[in-house]
Amino acid sequence: MLKKAIKKTALPLFASCGITALALLLRQKICLTVANKHADITPHTIYETDRVSMAYEVTGYGTPVVLLHSMHLGASRREWRPQVERLEKEYRVYQIDMVGYGQSHKPTKPWTAYQYATILHKFITDVIKEPAVWVAANGSADIALVLAMLYPKDIKKLVLISPEGIGQGFATSEDVQPLQKLWLPVVGTQFFLDNTTKKSIQRMAETLFWQTERMPVDFVENLYQNARYGKGAKASFAAYRTRFFAADTKRAFSELQIPFLLIWGEKNQTNPVKYLEEAEQMQDKGAFLLFEDTASLPHLENPKAFYRILIEFLK
Repeated sequence: MLKKAIKKTALPLFASCGITALALLLRQKICLTVANKHADITPHTIYETDRVSMAYEVTGYGTPVVLLHSMHLGASRREWRPQVERLEKEYRVYQIDMVGYGQSHKPTKPWTAYQYATILHKFITDVIKEPAVWVAANGSADIALVLAMLYPKDIKKLVLISPEGIGQGFATSEDVQPLQKLWLPVVGTQFFLDNTTKKSIQRMAETLFWQTERMPVDFVENLYQNARYGKGAKASFAAYRTRFFAADTKRAFSELQIPFLLIWGEKNQTNPVKYLEEAEQMQDKGAFLLFEDTASLPHLENPKAFYRILIEFLK
């Protein structure tokens, strides 16, 4: 009797769980399908190497300047649009979508800073073919420092906006612990979708600005679109969530021999200004600048002032 009762209870329960799981899988598939129908169609050029493609745009003439966007969720080369409109009048400007971002290839596994530095070295060797000025923000500033350490001849001058590795260093075991959960096909996918809703992206975007009214009108929409686009979008999310691409760049920065400008937003909450003070103790060369009333993205919060400083440094 007891066995029959258990059987009668268990069968409907299993059936209910199966239906719920099926419904969840269907919902996830619909969300991802919809996301992949809204691709960025901005005209661009593709650089391919080792079965990896990297999207970029090049405009203007003169000394090459390479712009590397931040590595937050949904980032892309669009971050540099306000600067490109001015820079391209005097320089040959390369805007790159880092691998895993924007219109570039999105690998199914996160990349390290060293992998990024290697592909950027190949890009400058094959495409630019001469040393360039590199301007890099936040996470990509650390990648530029790794590039400077491994391939110093690729860099003519270096502009760094609040590199995260100077203060935070490599990802810790605690940082990367969520990777196992994120790789799970159903649970991991749901976690990815829950954390890339427009509301979640909006909250993250607001932490990047000190004065949110300075945020570009289409900023959140572009982040949301890029965060879910592509088969490897979940891996890009995992890299951001776990700081997988992080590197300890203290040594690379302290050993810099090329002209550099280090910029920090005074109100940067995620990467506090105290690390600018630490950086000044590491180097007796280069220039250091504190941008008042800006957070992680001074080049977006105060683009005119940023451009004036950048041009002065470049000349």
